[in-house]
Amino acid sequence: MGEKDTSASIEATITGLVLEYALHAPADRPLRPEMSLREEIGLDSFSLVSLMLRLGEEFNVDLAEESTRLGINLEEISTFGDLVRLGRTFSGIAG
Repeated sequence: MGEKDTSASIEATITGLVLEYALHAPADRPLRPEMSLREEIGLDSFSLVSLMLRLGEEFNVDLAEESTRLGINLEEISTFGDLVRLGRTFSGIAG
């Protein structure tokens, strides 16, 4: 699978997870990178934590350990694009 295919697959996986946890799924498709996870997609704190844990499971990484090792502040993940970039980073570790 090429890099573009892998990237699209990661984005599709993250989109599915985001929509699973969204309290009010946005009508916009595809989800835009600048969309706020809280305001526009409707993830509350509990949903966001659950989503992050699932993301770690999906990419087979310990989210807390790897984010600390890589200097990523998970509290700064606020948009769909941030989440996709995080998924791409973690897929590179797992893969």
